[in-house]
Amino acid sequence: MLIGLDFDNTIVCYDRAIEILANDLLDLPPNLPRTKIELRDFLRAEGREDEWTTFQAHLYGPGLAQAEPFPGSVATIVALQAAGHTTVIISHKTQHPYMGPQFDLHAAAHAWINHHMIFEDMPLFCSETVFLNETKQEKLVQIERLACDIFLDDLPEILTDSGFPRVTRPVLFSSSARASDAETTVRSWREFKDLCLA
Repeated sequence: MLIGLDFDNTIVCYDRAIEILANDLLDLPPNLPRTKIELRDFLRAEGREDEWTTFQAHLYGPGLAQAEPFPGSVATIVALQAAGHTTVIISHKTQHPYMGPQFDLHAAAHAWINHHMIFEDMPLFCSETVFLNETKQEKLVQIERLACDIFLDDLPEILTDSGFPRVTRPVLFSSSARASDAETTVRSWREFKDLCLA
């Protein structure tokens, strides 16, 4: 099979990066949880939207170096490739932030992939298997162009979009998913591996 994988918040877990950057860049109450939602809501309520925008530019730019792969992601990708499947990364990621410091977000993503997506010193992806798209529409077109058999994403709006190809099986990655949710929802990378290798 050809298995497509989203990047941000699917392969990349930003929890550690958010905590580090929040403490470095923002003036925050000591008891405020350093999570993306808490930070966003606090800064917006304080009328500090520009700081939130700048924070995101740092997070997806140089701050990406502080982010980590989701537990089990590397092992799952290794297992899928060992079983003969092809894995590709297809992401909606502009090259530069809409606002704030104009970091090269594509360069940051490629650097992160080259550093973290390796196994026994061998890269799991190359430039021909990583597709960073400027718009969501381009992302959907790329999924269709490659004719992915399965696509894993943390955003339901991508998987349910009218432009999502019918030949591709959508799988939602959501750690908060309940056991009663649809069979196309996985709560961990281990569950995704089991689904693909069943």
